Parts: sequence; C-alpha cells; structure tokens
Amino acid sequence: MKKRKNVILILSDQQRYDTVSAYRLNDICKTPRIDALAEEGMKFTNAFTSSAICAPARASVMTGLYPHNHGVIDNFTDIQEGIPLLGDCMKAQGYFCGYAGKWHVSPFRTPEECGFDEGKPFMGYGFPGSGVFSQLKFDQPPTNAPNHYEEYLKANRFTPDISHGFLGNNPALQIQEMYAKHEGPVESTIEYYVAQEANRLIKKASEQEEPFFIWANFWGPHSPSIVPEPYYSMYNPKDIKEHPSYKETFENKPYGHYLSEKMWGLGDYGWEGFADIISKYYGHCTMIDDMVGMMVDQLKALGIYEDTIIIYSADHGDCLGAHKLIEKGAFTYDEIYRIPMVVKGAGTQDNESFVYLQELMPTLLDIAGTTPQKPVDGQSILPLMMGEQVSNGRTEVYGEYHNHFYVSRQRMVRDNKYQFTFNESEKGELYDFEKDPYQLHNVCYDESYQEIKQVYAEKLAQHMNATNDPARIWFNRIKAFY
Repeated sequence: MKKRKNVILILSDQQRYDTVSAYRLNDICKTPRIDALAEEGMKFTNAFTSSAICAPARASVMTGLYPHNHGVIDNFTDIQEGIPLLGDCMKAQGYFCGYAGKWHVSPFRTPEECGFDEGKPFMGYGFPGSGVFSQLKFDQPPTNAPNHYEEYLKANRFTPDISHGFLGNNPALQIQEMYAKHEGPVESTIEYYVAQEANRLIKKASEQEEPFFIWANFWGPHSPSIVPEPYYSMYNPKDIKEHPSYKETFENKPYGHYLSEKMWGLGDYGWEGFADIISKYYGHCTMIDDMVGMMVDQLKALGIYEDTIIIYSADHGDCLGAHKLIEKGAFTYDEIYRIPMVVKGAGTQDNESFVYLQELMPTLLDIAGTTPQKPVDGQSILPLMMGEQVSNGRTEVYGEYHNHFYVSRQRMVRDNKYQFTFNESEKGELYDFEKDPYQLHNVCYDESYQEIKQVYAEKLAQHMNATNDPARIWFNRIKAFY
C-alpha cells in the first residue's frame, strides 16, 4: 500500500491575507519561502476564518466546528466534552502527532490531552517573552505549564531583551506594546524557537515507521511584534501607502468600532504612526517566512520533502490601520476574516472557492484516509487542493463573534457582492463590495438597499438555523425590524 503523506500545518497568528506576497496584493512585504510553496503547489484565494479571535479559530481547526458549536466563544472558554478532536483522530489513524509553539486551543487541556504524542506548547494566552524580557510591559506568560522558550534560552545561554517598545497613548492601556526591537540574535527569538522545535519533531517523526502530523504555531505577527535586525529595520514606513479605509469616520457604524479605536490610543499618531507599526509587522512576517524556510530545508535534508503536504495559514488577520483600527474585535472587515491558505504537496491549481479554516480538520482526516466521527461544519477541501474539483459550490461564507474586550454577539454573511452583519444590540451593517470594496459606507438603512438587505438577512437566518446557532432565536424574532 502506498504510504500516506506526512502533513505539516503551519499556523501564524493574526497575519493579514495581503502580507503573503504570493497573493500579489502587496508590493512591499516579502515572503519568498511561502511564495515558493505556493508556486510549487497552490493557494486558496477565498479562505476565511469563522471567527477572527485566536482561541475560537484554533478550536475550530481542532474540531471542524463553528465556535458556537464547539463552545470556545472567547480566549478563555473550553471545548465542550464529547467532541472528537483532530489530534485524537489523526493518532487513531496511526499518525505520529507533534505540536510546537502557541497553543491557545484550550485553556486547560494540553496537546497531549488532545491526542498529540509530544510537544512543548505555550499554554494560556502564552506570550513566552513575558517575564523573560525585562524591559517588556506585556505580561501574559504561558500558564499551567513551564515556559519552554525560557528553558531554551537558558540551555543555549541566550540573554535577550527588548528596546524601543512602542505603546499607544491611552493612559488606561499602557500594558501592551505594539512592537519592540529584539536585542539578541535571531536564534534567540520566539519564532526561531518554534521553528527549531518543529524541526526536532520532524526529525524524530522521520525516524519512525508511521506517517506524521505536526502542527507548528508561530506567535507572530500578532502584536507585540518583537523582531531583531535585520527584520526590525527591513521595511521603511515611508514606503507604506495609506490604506484606503483609513479615511474611516465611524459615521453610521456600530459605536463599538469607535470605542475600539479610542482604546488602542493610536489615533493621534496618524497614518505615519500606523505605517511605523506596520513596518515592524511586515518584518515579523518576513522573519516567520524565513522560519518556514528552515522547516522546508529540514524536510529536504531528511529526504522527506516530497512525501509531505505543507499547509500554511493563519487563525485570522489584523486590521493594521484599516478603518483606523488595529488587531481584531467586534468588526467583520475582510482584513481580519480573510486569511492566507497555501498548500504544497497536493495539487498545483489555485482555487477561488469559499473555504473555511475549520475545514482543515476534515481535510487532514481525508489525507489520513478517514472521515470525522461526527458531523462537522464543512467538508474536506482535499478535492479542491488536488484539482479534482474546480468549485465546492459554496456561494457565501458565514462568520461569528462573541466576546473579546466586550461581549457582543455578532454574525456575518458575505459573498463577492454584499456583506450583511447582524450586531445583536447595535445597528446592522450592509456593504456593497462593487461600489465600496473597503467597507466604508454602511447602507444597511439606505432605502434603496432594503430589498438586498432582506435577501442577505434571510441568507444569514438560513446559516444560523442550519448550524443551530443560539443567536438565531433573537435574530429570527426581530429581523423584520432590524
């Protein structure tokens, strides 16, 4: 019997779709090693996360379900009992399962408790530089487990720190840098540690008979972007053009958008300030790209590159100055819901189908030769990867938000023409992509769009009803008046 393919899933955190240069949407940020994977393989051009919050998105990869079905609705809740987990399912198929880097799937269960044979995760929110870099204000270290990154630094006699930490000017939020300069060699960075730990697992797995599944998770480019030279100075802020949606006024938008902008305390810096943040974020993306290259080089050195499928994606994106916002939250903009998804080792034809991040779960099981034990929210996209199908027939995607900074159940449905967003206790949003590609003008209550609004409200209701979304009860009762 032909040996089943090894699989490496590489997930970055909060990486915007247009920062992977293979998509040719950004002529500044460079990711040549990921581009090479896309050139040899394929990429999805309409991949979306079902929730633009870290833990809900990652738990969706683990379960194949929407957050309202797996139970992780914010960064602190846990997966409901009785749901089959990706690690357990792959292990049951005879795969060696390894895990490296940021976890953030469950605040309580370790990778080993989810089916992984071995791994050194960053548990909890898990920023391993917290408490290690003496000059860092951001203080959310790994919890309920050792800080494996700190142990790595001590074992290799690295003593890095940070300088040039940049925070916004909100006096109530002087606790999280947007970026900082890593004072130490590249080998002492968090991302290098993740790559070398993934390589350790790859080497160990290659010495065994069974195929392997390794899930490698980088912290970045999630803020704080802490990068050393040459990445820290690699991109000139003056070269970064103002995002078209930076002209956002928040007129006719949910009030939470305005409050989120104020919370981060970046408005006074103008676009030049955002460009400065973006330049470090881009440097972080390129550093991660080099770390991906390290893993590719390891596979080639071991002679198993051709036997391995590599999937590169992200849990969600980052506004990064779009709409005057940073990071993610209770806003359903494309900059945070659309994600990169590059695949090497399956097919070679790019695909435009709408696909979900959580569909990687049934896809990986498909590669392993099995199917989910229970129904999931989606289907295997392996036939699309392989070029066996041109389209999955999906006409729109659905997204959800529950809680991050503040509680606000939010649901979204969008296709390539319109996007409708239900904000449970705030005004709704409707965007006309053909006239307004950057989602600046909310036409939800424009009389000329009422028929279109009704159509998309019904599409949303159908998704909510079909997936047993608890928010459907309120929406169905008030959608005629919303």
